[in-house]
Amino acid sequence: MNATPAIDPDWLLISALQAGDENALTELIHKYEQPLFRFIFRYVGAEETARDLVQETFVRLYFNAAKFKRQAKFSTWLHTIATNLCRDYSRSKQYRRSRATVSFDAFGQDESHTAETSEDPAKSLLTSERMATLQAAISELPHKLKAALILFSLEDRSQAECAELLGVSAKTIETRVYRARKILEQKLAAYEG
Repeated sequence: MNATPAIDPDWLLISALQAGDENALTELIHKYEQPLFRFIFRYVGAEETARDLVQETFVRLYFNAAKFKRQAKFSTWLHTIATNLCRDYSRSKQYRRSRATVSFDAFGQDESHTAETSEDPAKSLLTSERMATLQAAISELPHKLKAALILFSLEDRSQAECAELLGVSAKTIETRVYRARKILEQKLAAYEG
C-alpha cells in the first residue's frame, strides 16, 4: 500500500502564477507577507530594509515562478529566497554602516509591556543595554546559525518547521541553535563580566 505524499496547499496558487495569473501572486503575498517581514526584520534589524527585502522576495518569486519544482514545498522555496536575500544584505557594506539596535519585539509589542519596564528607569536602562548587546551579538552570528536561531527561538517555530524552511534536518537545526546560544552566552558573559 503506497502512502500518498502530503499535498502542498500552495501548489494551486503557484501553478496559477506559473500560468500567468497575477491574482495568485496577490494571494501569495497576502498569505506570506507578514511572516516573511517578521523573520527578515529580526534578521536585519531595520524596518525599512526589512520591507525592501520582503518586496524583493516577492519580485524574485514573480520572475522565477517558472523555476519552482513540485518536489519542494513552496513555503520552503520562498523562505530560501528571503534567507538568501538576508544573507546577501548582511554581507553588504550598507548593512555594516546601518546596523540598528531595534528590539526584536518591537514589531507587535503592546504598550502595557512598555509601561511595565518604564516604571524603574535604572532597570529599564540595564534591560535596554543588555538587549542592544544581545542584538549586536545575534547580528554577528554566522548566517546559518542566525537563521536557525531566529526561526526557532524568536519565532517559536518547531525544529521540524525550521528544518523544512531551511532545507536541513531537525537535528541540524538543534545543533545550530545550540551553537548559536553558546556563542551568545559567551558574548553576554564577556559584556557582564
